[in-house]
Amino acid sequence: MQTITIDGFNLTAAQVVSVARAPHLKVALAESSRAALKQSRDYIESTWMHDEAPMMYSFNTGVG
Repeated sequence: MQTITIDGFNLTAAQVVSVARAPHLKVALAESSRAALKQSRDYIESTWMHDEAPMMYSFNTGVG
């Protein structure tokens, strides 16, 4: 089975169409992308997700 790995840099439109048309294809998130997402989330939580943080629309206003 073919696996399309999302790394944040190389996903093509053709790959997106392939997954949409053949849902049996496996999609994976690269470890480097997983680490980058965690780092971003940790920053957001420590900087914006507390009562003393300045208001920033969508981070701490309940949007989403």
